[in-house]
Amino acid sequence: MGLRKTIKKKICKFLLKQNIFTSKKVADFKVKETLKIIKPKRIDIEHIRIGGKNDGGYIVPNDLNNIRFCFSPGVGNISNFEKDLAQKNIKSFLADYSVDTNFSNNPMIDFEKKFVGPTTHNNFISLKDWMMTKIDYEKEKELILQMDIEGDEYDVIHSIDINTLKKFRIILIEFHNLHYLFDDFYHNKITNIFKKLSEFFICTHIHPNNDVDFIMDSKTITIPPVMEFSFLRKDRAKVLDDNLVFPNSLDQPNNPNKRDIILPKCWFY
Repeated sequence: MGLRKTIKKKICKFLLKQNIFTSKKVADFKVKETLKIIKPKRIDIEHIRIGGKNDGGYIVPNDLNNIRFCFSPGVGNISNFEKDLAQKNIKSFLADYSVDTNFSNNPMIDFEKKFVGPTTHNNFISLKDWMMTKIDYEKEKELILQMDIEGDEYDVIHSIDINTLKKFRIILIEFHNLHYLFDDFYHNKITNIFKKLSEFFICTHIHPNNDVDFIMDSKTITIPPVMEFSFLRKDRAKVLDDNLVFPNSLDQPNNPNKRDIILPKCWFY
């Protein structure tokens, strides 16, 4: 990241912490309408934790039968999630141009030194193109998508065609920059992504990442900037109700050295 972009980002973060927006602020009622779209539901399937405690672990609907592959763009220092999947005989495909990680000792993990983006160009590969090089794209219809790509998830999800999107039974995404739901320039972009996912998937769990420096508040709305979302395709479960209580007993702080962030009630009440 260039110096000018870094300074600009720090200034914007500072202004947002002071509740000063660099573009028009979205009315609270509109933000509440967006939160309703992604409100987590209680389903008739229990959840399990995959990936161990703290960062790298996810709360996942326990509906893994007959899933053979997981696509996991964004590679961190920890790959416990993919290692746990390997124990369940699920092969993971990882992609990230920014790291040089060697998984050659694990045949259940395949690493591609590429960024996953909306199109295939230079160091970027689209999700569909990546899938087509790794699996029988037409045949495979029960996959996992686990995505943590530092804010680029919005453009990638927007670019995914519906046929490709519906091939995923379970989707786990760490959404970044959620505080921009208050910002007029980004609000619709985030909302449209939530609408696209909610058309075919049930949101079953949300967990804030506590490794952040601030939380945005506006009257009755509180938005942690980074949160992990769990989705299950609608044909796989029955929605019982939306009377969920957070934190879930399986939740763990991403950063064990900081107090965990409890999901604000505006996201699930």
